[in-house]
Amino acid sequence: MILATAGHIDHGKTALVRALTGVDADRLPEEKRRGLTIDLGFAYASLPDGTELGFVDVPGHERFLPNMLAGVLSIDRVLLIVAADDGPRPQTFEHLDILELIGIADVTGVVTKIDRVPEERRAAVEAEVAALLSEAGFEGSPIFAVSSVTGAGIPELSEHLSQTARIADRARAARPAAGQFRLPIDRAFLLPGIGLVVTGTVAAGETAPGDRLVLSPRGIEVRVRGIHAHNRPIERAAAGERCALNLAGTFPEGGEPRRGDWVVAPALHLPTSRIDCRLTVSRSAPAPLRDGLPVHVHLGTEDVVGRAAVLGARSIAPGDSGFVQVDLEHPVGVLWGDRVVLRDHAARHTLAGGRALDPLPPRRGRSRPERLMALAALAEPDPGDALERLIEAAGIVPLSRFALIRNLPQTEVEMLAEAGGFRCFGAGASALAVGDERLARLGDSLAAALAQVHLAQPDVLGPSRAALFRRLRGEAPEAALDAALAELQAAGKVVRDGAVLRLAEHQPRLSRDDERLWGQVQPLLRADELRPLRVRELAAELSLQPEPLTRFLKRVERFGRVAQVAPNRFFLPETVERLAEVARELAGASPEGYFTAAEFKDRSGIGRNLTIEVLEYLDRIGITRREGDVRTVLRATAAVFG
Repeated sequence: MILATAGHIDHGKTALVRALTGVDADRLPEEKRRGLTIDLGFAYASLPDGTELGFVDVPGHERFLPNMLAGVLSIDRVLLIVAADDGPRPQTFEHLDILELIGIADVTGVVTKIDRVPEERRAAVEAEVAALLSEAGFEGSPIFAVSSVTGAGIPELSEHLSQTARIADRARAARPAAGQFRLPIDRAFLLPGIGLVVTGTVAAGETAPGDRLVLSPRGIEVRVRGIHAHNRPIERAAAGERCALNLAGTFPEGGEPRRGDWVVAPALHLPTSRIDCRLTVSRSAPAPLRDGLPVHVHLGTEDVVGRAAVLGARSIAPGDSGFVQVDLEHPVGVLWGDRVVLRDHAARHTLAGGRALDPLPPRRGRSRPERLMALAALAEPDPGDALERLIEAAGIVPLSRFALIRNLPQTEVEMLAEAGGFRCFGAGASALAVGDERLARLGDSLAAALAQVHLAQPDVLGPSRAALFRRLRGEAPEAALDAALAELQAAGKVVRDGAVLRLAEHQPRLSRDDERLWGQVQPLLRADELRPLRVRELAAELSLQPEPLTRFLKRVERFGRVAQVAPNRFFLPETVERLAEVARELAGASPEGYFTAAEFKDRSGIGRNLTIEVLEYLDRIGITRREGDVRTVLRATAAVFG
């Protein structure tokens, strides 16, 4: 179990840690000389029953409050320390204020230096500490009176910590290490013969030697060479544990790890300069939190300058809560649920604290009612409740994005969506959960767009899927549009004719002359298997000029009977389907799901130049996608040609 100390300067935090562990957490020469903690100190203890405790000793001086925040933002248990001969002082109040704002789970009060005061004074300070804890929402928290000099009260405090640690360890062992690995760095240094070492408290997941991770937000790949905890090597570090990672990596000049960086699983490298949060303004704040206020933003172990935008209001009064978007001067690493503290630009006052909700928020429309509803949904601590409310508010939720910002497996998120009775479409990065009402509105939009096409071009059968979706660009992801289109087709409202779509009641017709000519052209296009005749070759067969024949074929294309694959070639839809099937078979036979143009040419037998034209056409209509020198298949041919 890891604990942090909190309290005013010279109230005996470091001495208490030394009395409990036998370790002096003041490690810097200046700390020894000046007799006060400047930076974070760390100590470990193995209690008589074998329980292991780790202490993060934080500075009490107001000038070093950023260092204090770096020590507590990743920890759930804190010792609030008050000297009996001094009583609660300014940093006592500010530290307790911060613990309340960031939602620390467990606070134990410790009254120190009882050897210096009479019994009446000790009892008065204990009562004062109890009242402060109760007012901050920690009513009923235990309080111990101790002397680090005489040892009075130390055994009782040690036993309490031992019991608390056993409960915490059992709870942690009972649940798997959720999410992928994240660790905020609070120290980074070089050790002779070992190399780079970073330390911190694991925020999520677990890691082991040999794992490849990323130094975020800079995106530098690192490898875990070894792990230490409690001053000994371990095979695995998991959430809630304090550890030291020996890392190997190649760092540019000036790009070595530092406090404020994160070590994360590669999928969680998500640098961002904008965060939406739910914050509570301190009751002790000198003024309301105003829109546009410059601030110091503390998250993880980082301290970065930013600007606060209050969402849906001009300000938030002391003691009240609200949604705030913070723009930062440089990218940081942050995910949902990370603790955030705002201090004023001069770093004199704590203004607000709370949790990050969305590390990928929009800038436009950030105060619209629908966005505020989405943020209220994201604020739900239970992911199932949050997802349900978010789908109800937004209508469409990209499941991969939700899983990423909550650091959850996507399969778990998909199960939550299905358990909530929502419709799921797409797979992988394109997977979506869609509410029935939103799906119906998308269907209405698609039907309206088709009606507009029919009104403008009454003699045309209809647009292609790609052309129709372009009319609704930005309204919804492609997978949601596909789902709405499938609903319309299942209901018989939309009909697919070859490669084009039309409303069921729309029935254009070719002229008699065009129908007669089509009866001559269609067999010729079908004759040469996968390599139909060029336009000029068709014209020669029919004793026609190429230009009028091209115009005729373009008219026929509007009815879905042909597809112009290249400037000089028109294919029947079934020919395109067969070529797309070749692509699907090649991709299916590859372990990576890719195929090359050369492989397609050899399998289809249509020649190099025509291969390139066909593949570029399949890219355009959304069946394949080029990635460098290879292609992957995005969807079945039936999604385009019925």
